[in-house]
Amino acid sequence: MTMRPAFGKTLYVLLVLYLIAGLPSAGSAEDYLDSDQIALISLGTAGTALTGRLVRNVDSARSPWITGPLPLESRLQRLLGGECYAGKTNFLDNTFGSVATPVAAGMLMLTADLSWPQGDRTKTSLQDLFLYSTGLLVTEGVTYLSKGLFARERPLPRLHADIAALRKEVDISYDRQSFFSGHTSGAFFAAAFVNKRLRSIMRTELSDGEYRNWRWASPVLMYGWASFVGWSRIHAYKHYVSDILAGALAGYLLAELFYSFGDDAFLPEGESGSVITLSITVRF
Repeated sequence: MTMRPAFGKTLYVLLVLYLIAGLPSAGSAEDYLDSDQIALISLGTAGTALTGRLVRNVDSARSPWITGPLPLESRLQRLLGGECYAGKTNFLDNTFGSVATPVAAGMLMLTADLSWPQGDRTKTSLQDLFLYSTGLLVTEGVTYLSKGLFARERPLPRLHADIAALRKEVDISYDRQSFFSGHTSGAFFAAAFVNKRLRSIMRTELSDGEYRNWRWASPVLMYGWASFVGWSRIHAYKHYVSDILAGALAGYLLAELFYSFGDDAFLPEGESGSVITLSITVRF
């Protein structure tokens, strides 16, 4: 039986619509997004999310772009996933697991914005939430595009057809949406985006010595949890290792992209965002 996070996705959409309406009226400083930029990001987000939903479901008669596990991946699946048996699952293998990390990370970011404001407290918080929410929707859209186009069969029906046959409810389309992991792409987007925001705040609020002593905390906690989310998908026999790695990379790159849209708002007064943009381009 498949469980899709309908409530969480509806919440994302409502939040984005609220922010689209509210952010332009929060002020007009040049180092924040203007109305045209907000409109372009919103249109791109809506187009990507809608396209992803349209192609997500897979025609069972269509040949997949990736068929089954890659070399050595069956062995890795059994090594990292452990024993496979009927009904195997874990506490993240559900709706809660897909939305818990993005929601919790978003709340952490908002708390940090309100506790250590830079510039205009309201505008900074709204802009962060706008970019974070639209980035999550784009991540979801890109994930669905990949699932629908690649049509890769999940590990359970591929490696353990006898166990898969014991399920009470079977969704053939869902069984062919392995590449790549949506839980993982969402978790790594949240981890990367919020980690960058927390590190930015820490650099501003802490002394050089304090920052050097504590700069490890945010990435270790954020990426450590996101990696655990990825492992949980292997454990539940819903994704291969390559699905997890691709989802993590997609989430990370999209977080870098969407965070860069608001970089100017977090730079010291008098500096431009050109250097930040260049550094992101090099990392890509």
